[in-house]
Amino acid sequence: MSGQPTPRAPKSVTFVNTAEQAQQKFQVEHWRRELTAKINVYDGELDKFLDLFAPSAVPCPLDPPDEQIATDFVPLKGKEVHHYDPLITIFNRIVAGFPKAKRLSFSNTHSKEFPFPFSAFAEHHHKSKPDISVTFPGERPPPKTESINWSQFAMVMEAKSTAQEDAFDIKAGLSRTDAIVQLAISARNLMLTHGLLAAYTIGIYGDMIRIARFDHACAVASSAFSIKTREGLRILQDFFWRFAHPTQGTILGCDETVTKMTVDHCNWLRAALGDEATELLQGVDLQEGRVVEVWSDDLEETKPTQYVLFKLIDVNARLFSRATMVWLSVEYDPEKVPHAPELRIVKEAWRQIVRTPESAFYERFNKHIPPEERTGLPNLVGGGDLGAREVARWDSAKHPSTRVLRPRRNTVAPRVHPHPMHQTFTWRLAAGDAAKVRERSHMRFVVDTVGRPLSRFRSTRELVTAIRDAIIGHRLAMLRAGVLHRDVSSGNILIVDRPRRIKPCTGVLHDYDYSSMTANGPTPSSDGSSKTADDEHKERTGTYYFMAIDLLDPEINVLHTYHHDLESFFWVLLWIVLRHTAHGHTNGRAACETFFPFGDDSQAIMIKRGALSGRRLEITNNVPLTILLAKFKAMVSRATTVEDPLVGDLNTRVPLTYDSVLEIFNEALARDDWPENDASIPFVPGKTRTTTLFDEDEKPQSAPVQVPVRSLPKRLREDEVELQSGYSELTSDIVDARAGEGSTKRRRKQSGLSRQRSAPGGSAASLTLVASGSTRTRSGTSKLAKSSGSKPKEARSSRKGSGA
Repeated sequence: MSGQPTPRAPKSVTFVNTAEQAQQKFQVEHWRRELTAKINVYDGELDKFLDLFAPSAVPCPLDPPDEQIATDFVPLKGKEVHHYDPLITIFNRIVAGFPKAKRLSFSNTHSKEFPFPFSAFAEHHHKSKPDISVTFPGERPPPKTESINWSQFAMVMEAKSTAQEDAFDIKAGLSRTDAIVQLAISARNLMLTHGLLAAYTIGIYGDMIRIARFDHACAVASSAFSIKTREGLRILQDFFWRFAHPTQGTILGCDETVTKMTVDHCNWLRAALGDEATELLQGVDLQEGRVVEVWSDDLEETKPTQYVLFKLIDVNARLFSRATMVWLSVEYDPEKVPHAPELRIVKEAWRQIVRTPESAFYERFNKHIPPEERTGLPNLVGGGDLGAREVARWDSAKHPSTRVLRPRRNTVAPRVHPHPMHQTFTWRLAAGDAAKVRERSHMRFVVDTVGRPLSRFRSTRELVTAIRDAIIGHRLAMLRAGVLHRDVSSGNILIVDRPRRIKPCTGVLHDYDYSSMTANGPTPSSDGSSKTADDEHKERTGTYYFMAIDLLDPEINVLHTYHHDLESFFWVLLWIVLRHTAHGHTNGRAACETFFPFGDDSQAIMIKRGALSGRRLEITNNVPLTILLAKFKAMVSRATTVEDPLVGDLNTRVPLTYDSVLEIFNEALARDDWPENDASIPFVPGKTRTTTLFDEDEKPQSAPVQVPVRSLPKRLREDEVELQSGYSELTSDIVDARAGEGSTKRRRKQSGLSRQRSAPGGSAASLTLVASGSTRTRSGTSKLAKSSGSKPKEARSSRKGSGA
């Protein structure tokens, strides 16, 4: 990787700043961006597609359906709504010979609105209307009079009236992306609802069918086949059979370490929480919860620890991403009900395998920072990288001489699994082992700190104290453990609800997914940064709204250091103040979108610089916070001054330091005139997105400023790397691993690039990347070695291994 800074590309939204951002049209546009270069079409044999992407433990024993069952199905242009019921009739005939316990059922749900799977976050996501929805094996569709939700279904289908509307037609590029967006949103919702490792959908275009598999790295679709031919009906029957007869669990893509909450689980939880149950479960829908197994990284471990995850605290709803979920939980033992169990945070995420596991950073804290000194940092309780663990066991089974492992009770024999499931493998099948760096690995771990988001502060003094403690934690991590956070945001600072007995604090800095660390502990350099063993500091990493000004500017060659993270704390404080306090900005509740525009780096830089040079923001009846914000702003302004050699030292930068920033926070907290009972004001997104750069009384009389979108220099475009932002994660287009080296070489994609390899089983197959206006063909080679009951609701039995 060169020394140049790295670019970004926006995708689907995480932070919602305006009502417009919550609207379907706006969200769909960002889904389009997220899907770019992540949708692949496998044009090899259909049977090979099923073997690779829909493995089954039991071959289908049934004779293929007679093509006569589809004779009467004649798709008509513009009449797709009238196709759903005839299609369902065909599907029912296809599965008629399945055992009753494995038989799928199909529902016409095109007029039913499916809300986002988690009610606490539903307002930020538009509802979906899948055309046809498929139940779990052996279950019947809900009555038409019953409300519909994602927990009742395991797969969905979207239908268009003609073959010309095929969403995966590579000749059309992304001109039909909306149809793929529908499938992708449904796949995302199914994965979130059931805790799936992968989700399957079906696209129907006239009488042509495509099967698509989605995971958190990319999607792959089959070649198209006709439902009106005997061969096409056989393929669809085989897929339905495989879906209901997976190598593990109840459906393809399920996670056997996840179990849906049952009545017994709910009763146990209420008894365990005791007097706190009413408060902790207020507004919580336990049907959205789940029970999970937490495994450590120790391959010799034979028994996991179980946790009841009963309240979702945060969720990253992007599909091709870390897909982070943060849960409030308690350790679960079905044999006994504990008295006042410790509340824990369980975090699940899909890390890029080229990145250091987050648990490694917590282990570094444990090594270098004693518990009695650990302010502002959470403690790791357990868990680890499920993907790395599974791959290690899978490889050990493939090469048993390396180590003899004790079998774990829920591990299906590796010979049954063609690929590990807790680590994605689709890119490796697409482009061989060189594309391994694009894969993601499933992590699940437990930390001890339970808290609230900054946006739910009970007083502004509590807010400031929490941010101060997070800064202390950042300093400890950097100077004592050699860890640079690199993603300071409003979502990554928690207000501690239950301070631990040893070294209690009000706030903690968590979420180290994008952090970097030195090879052997802290080795601060003269500028206060720590030299990492790799090029991670060259990445422009962070949540977009809170990124330092220098990191937003692609023209500046700058390394990411702790100074930039300290600046991010200022933007976090300003964000929370504008959204959740009474203040004097003339734009009122729209002030946040004024200071934090969406998506344009040039405009964001201009507005942030304007904010630093503008007049003081008055916080209503809150002198301490007003003064703190003014001082912090002045310090950031001096630290980001555009230096000009013509004026010498008059505008020399004064970098932010831990001591200088903590000094103004401690001065503010030492004041005795903080207001009381000034809890957070709920934020309601504005109806429109303003582009105001100044307060109303400071607007210039000239024409509005038009900020052009600058093209990145070629040298920057050629040096791509994934960059986390509030609404984006840019994945490098092609990453070739250097032979014999631990580093990677990133280079620009070339249209028409083709690398021929022999496909699994010796047949040539290719996997085509659907992209804007172009196609790229890659071989469908797999470098991986060939491998030697259930009811949905709380009041019913557990669905183990169906995800949740």
